[in-house]
Amino acid sequence: MTAGRKLAQRRWRTPRQARSQQTVECLLTAAAHVFAQRGYANTTTNHIAARAGVSIGSLYQYFRSKDALLLALAERHIENGFALVMEEVRAKREATVPEFLRAMVDALIAAHEIDPRLHQVIFEEARLPDSFRRRLEELEERAIKVARDLIAERIADLTVKNPDIASFIVVQVLDGLTHAMVLRHADMLHTPEFRDEFVRLLEGYLVGGRAARPSPQAVHGGSLARHAGAARR
Repeated sequence: MTAGRKLAQRRWRTPRQARSQQTVECLLTAAAHVFAQRGYANTTTNHIAARAGVSIGSLYQYFRSKDALLLALAERHIENGFALVMEEVRAKREATVPEFLRAMVDALIAAHEIDPRLHQVIFEEARLPDSFRRRLEELEERAIKVARDLIAERIADLTVKNPDIASFIVVQVLDGLTHAMVLRHADMLHTPEFRDEFVRLLEGYLVGGRAARPSPQAVHGGSLARHAGAARR
């Protein structure tokens, strides 16, 4: 993460009237565009107000700074992404392991494709407050728990033995690899090659060993065959 001023932890004013809600949505949409276009350091509240078509005074009625705007966008970004993935988990819970893994990869890619440049601003250019980091940790713990339950349900069909360890590894791979692709190779995120390799990686860890590992009978039979062949020679 690059050095930068830590985002203020101050909250913003929550609108109650429909017109105020529309103004806030307009400001957030404008902020997302300006941050993505100009980056965190080069964005000002004046840029955002101009993009939204409102006065700077109207912006400050709801957000005290550009930091407050970015924090609101960051929270929405992670909550929406998590909800999208959890929705797919519920929809594909009864699918086969390969089908389920492919659905998870697709959901993660879809969540990160929404605004990859904003993702870079949030996680690379601005220093996020402790409250945001705690929320990220909470969502990660929820994801690990869901993964653990799913792995425990299917443990007989998998090569992994410990659901606690396996769930941690799977969540870290899913999140870490997708996150790294957004930050380093966003242009490849949506390619079929990346999707297929990602699924193959997960399948190899969870089920690949079972398919590739020969049974004791096969190993013993193969040894006998080799000895018989040697005897004939």
